Amino acid sequence: MKKIIDDSFIAMLESRDLQIKNSMEGLFGGNRRSKKYGSSVEFADFREYTMGDDLRRIDWNLYARFEKLYLKLFVDERQLHHRIYIDTSASMDWGKPNKAHLALKFAAALGFLSVQSMDRVSYYKIHRDRCEAISRTVVGREAFYNAAGLLNDVKFNLESDIGKAITALENPGKNDGLSFIISDFMTDSDWKAAVDYLLYHGREVYLVRILSRDEITPSLSGKVFMYDSEAIEEEDDKNFKHEVTRSAVKAYEEAFLYHQNEIKSFCDARGVGFITLCSDESIEHMLFLKATEGGIIK
Repeated sequence: MKKIIDDSFIAMLESRDLQIKNSMEGLFGGNRRSKKYGSSVEFADFREYTMGDDLRRIDWNLYARFEKLYLKLFVDERQLHHRIYIDTSASMDWGKPNKAHLALKFAAALGFLSVQSMDRVSYYKIHRDRCEAISRTVVGREAFYNAAGLLNDVKFNLESDIGKAITALENPGKNDGLSFIISDFMTDSDWKAAVDYLLYHGREVYLVRILSRDEITPSLSGKVFMYDSEAIEEEDDKNFKHEVTRSAVKAYEEAFLYHQNEIKSFCDARGVGFITLCSDESIEHMLFLKATEGGIIK
């Protein structure tokens, strides 16, 4: 697989940032503004002194003018921790251009935008019923470049159970950042349980659906052998012969649209972000149109 990042890719992201909708806790010392007041060097407002306040924050110049005690308030800045879950099932390693390559490239973009704003980011691959860390928690650009090299080596095979893998996490984070699930969502797994589990832990959740053009508008016709990319062997019951007629294509398109609308309706009801990317689209179109319209990037 060709490298997922290069200098032009990084330059394209320099002026962009992740969009954070909600006020989160995170760690002190980051670059994200909180709705609370904190101890940064940036002035925010004044308020009257009340018993127990820090005397060091009293503005004595205001006291000389008004003979009242006022406190200086400063912007509270936090470091968030974003988590990116990548479905590494065999169905993702398909399509022209390859869906897996796009999934990793988009994950790299999210990671770079995170560290550029002094946030932390963790990458996980969803393999069977487990979430496996791809790298250590990434902080800073040097660590990001190291993680990008590890992303480039991720293998896609067998099946992934998104629901079981994510709900088994002991520490998915608590109200301290964004969670992204990157998948084609061509699965019987209970991915909805995974979303609800993350929401329960105060995460801001986004689903990124990666598809190939043939999955959206199939061009098959005639008698074909349907081979499931996640089948273990050729005799697997998942594989079968089928005659693709116009009515069969129409039925598929209707089923696809139903599934797409089902995901969107579920996400809308829970305030979860959802975008669909096609592997034949340019990365610029994905990042600066779809991801921007989807509220992920600003």
